[in-house]
Amino acid sequence: MSITFDADDPRTIRALELAAEAGQWVVCRAQDGQQAYGVPSQSEVGRYYLVTVSSCECPAFLHASLAATASGDVGEQHACKHMLAVRLHTELQRALHANSVTPSGRRRGHLRLLRPQ
Repeated sequence: MSITFDADDPRTIRALELAAEAGQWVVCRAQDGQQAYGVPSQSEVGRYYLVTVSSCECPAFLHASLAATASGDVGEQHACKHMLAVRLHTELQRALHANSVTPSGRRRGHLRLLRPQ
């Protein structure tokens, strides 16, 4: 999975802020068995949204989903900041796991930083 963040987009900046606090998220499973997280609202204290890599209960995602359905762009889903944060967190966890040392002492992969050219 490739994740791109635009420094000029406030939504992606807020997603990075949320991902930085992933240790405070509630880890659970959605009804379909998919890994899910209880991600806190940044505007409503004590409010958590059930979020997966492909869905969220927040008003922004629900509104975007309804608008996409109404316009016929069902395949076009606009990821909210909570979904972007979950995608970033899951990819970082996957990369860290792949980068761990095996019982034989060998590394199982690597994490690489790509710099713009």
